[in-house]
Amino acid sequence: MFEEIYREARQRIVGLTMGLSAEELGRVVPACPEWTVHQLMAHLAGGASDFVNGRMEGAPSGEWTARHVAERAGVPADDLLEQWNETSTRIDAMERIPFPLAMDAITHEADLRAALGRERLPDAVWQPTLVWMAPRRLTDVTVKTGFGALGDGPITLEVDGYELWRAFFGRRSRRQMESWNWSGPAPIEQIPFFPSRATDLVE
Repeated sequence: MFEEIYREARQRIVGLTMGLSAEELGRVVPACPEWTVHQLMAHLAGGASDFVNGRMEGAPSGEWTARHVAERAGVPADDLLEQWNETSTRIDAMERIPFPLAMDAITHEADLRAALGRERLPDAVWQPTLVWMAPRRLTDVTVKTGFGALGDGPITLEVDGYELWRAFFGRRSRRQMESWNWSGPAPIEQIPFFPSRATDLVE
């Protein structure tokens, strides 16, 4: 599952970012405001390189990702894509890849789509991962989405599935998560893998 998610996300991201203008590469990514589009591409290339070369000390800390960006600050965008493709041929040959690597790719694909003004990540990409994650993260919650119910907990949450999916990866604020339609005490602390945003994000 995760091998296919990663491979297909990389292929889509290459299609999204190949041949971008200097202005597009220099845009700040709203979901990652410390990075431009180019810097996010550097992280993706660097994370893949670190994974295959065993440089995972400190992952996924800010210091670890900042090194990816710093090491590739002067590398042209098309060269970053070439590096990522070359490294990923080794990843594609693996029988299994870890959940975080696949989720990092599709989360950042969603980030890039918003930064570049492209259409939202297709439902067929994020929905299967939400189905997999929601019952594991929200163990006391039944999540009701537009495509069905997930889990069987005593607390009910009615929410747009994409909103919850983005929140799992720290792309929604605590205020946004609390504003969802909860039937009881909202276990907000169970949602994000990464710290929730200090400010609202709508994308």
